Amino acid sequence: MTDVLVIGAGMAGSTAARELAKAGLSVEIVEARDRLGGRTFSVRGFCDHPVEGGAEFIHGEEADHWDFARSAGTTTRAIPQMKDMQFNIGYGTKSLPATLMHPGIWASFKILSVIKRHKGADLSAREFIEKHGFKGRARIMAELTLLSHLPGGIDEVGIAGLLEDNVLKLETGTNYRVNEGYDTVTKHIGEGLDTRFGFVIQQIRYSDDGVSVTAESGETIEGRAAISTLPLGVLQSGDIEFVPGLPPSKLEAFKQIKMGPVVKILLKFREPFWNPKVSTLVSSEGPVTLYWNVFYGMTGERPSVLTAYTTGPRAAAISAMSEEEGVAACLADLKNLYPKSDPASLFLESQKIDWPQDRFARGGYTFILPGGTGARAKLAAADTGALFWAGSATATTTIAASVQGAHVSGVHAARQAVEWLQKRG
Repeated sequence: MTDVLVIGAGMAGSTAARELAKAGLSVEIVEARDRLGGRTFSVRGFCDHPVEGGAEFIHGEEADHWDFARSAGTTTRAIPQMKDMQFNIGYGTKSLPATLMHPGIWASFKILSVIKRHKGADLSAREFIEKHGFKGRARIMAELTLLSHLPGGIDEVGIAGLLEDNVLKLETGTNYRVNEGYDTVTKHIGEGLDTRFGFVIQQIRYSDDGVSVTAESGETIEGRAAISTLPLGVLQSGDIEFVPGLPPSKLEAFKQIKMGPVVKILLKFREPFWNPKVSTLVSSEGPVTLYWNVFYGMTGERPSVLTAYTTGPRAAAISAMSEEEGVAACLADLKNLYPKSDPASLFLESQKIDWPQDRFARGGYTFILPGGTGARAKLAAADTGALFWAGSATATTTIAASVQGAHVSGVHAARQAVEWLQKRG
């Protein structure tokens, strides 16, 4: 019997397993997919360089997994926030400075400081915007500010949860793209660890005496302890039976956090019709939340690739479309954003990454519903015997629902498992 089973080989699982091995414990990872990485998934072969199908950025200079990114031998390029961006909020595609020249738009920028001062009863994003009197284009900009980082609708995102999750940190500072592909970092962490791929779990039995996991194939593996890094969407789906059932606090947390839809469509063109010095195009209209100029900041020859990134209700709509329909919607949207260009005539190929339809993810990442503060702590709580919990949905000390959140949660759960086994002898 292995000391600790780790369920899932994404960032949280690979980190936890690495920490456990460093502590001298025997570890086995069971992973449903045929690869490491989970929702860090870099698409190779679409063009001459990797393009992110999952997590896009290392957020900020203080992210907890920078040491692993460096030891993996990766290089990065900086994507400054609120710089080299264009916005379309109903009156043409304009740079950020030009957008802010509209007095109503400028007024909406105070929303960040207003959020930081928020006290009292929790509000949905809609209630918050209406309470503070944002109207017209200022309202549009306020909605983009609140919702562009979260995969939820205006009535689903809670302001208190947004604060608890440290989401406002994403509005400032610098993001970094990993030139060699983000999953290079996760693979580096998981390299050399005992990993069983294609192990699709059907049942998890837990007690103070140990944990057993049974696959759809009928095979069962046991451990003195285990760490689950299953995505919240999988936990909420009911695909996996827990014996005994999970405690009420965790079931309550399932209702207070949502796994939001995220869909990406990678779009390759013969040549750029957009300004290559623009990193991001944010749109309040059309089917897509924003477009990333994927190779912004890269020197030398670079492919002409945009990532159409959709979240929340817009992602749900794109998910329901075929890839061809989604591409057509994007091309029409881009024509509207750049009316003097002809994106369709320059289009070469696409690839759709549909996280809501992925049975091993069931969505992109999580956010807290109104009234749900404290729910992530319930998910992370060590209240299920020898079964411990990690994953981005359990992160409480850094930017939640992020790769760095997953990394920190893996370290934390590994320490819990080590302490548990030491006490058990």
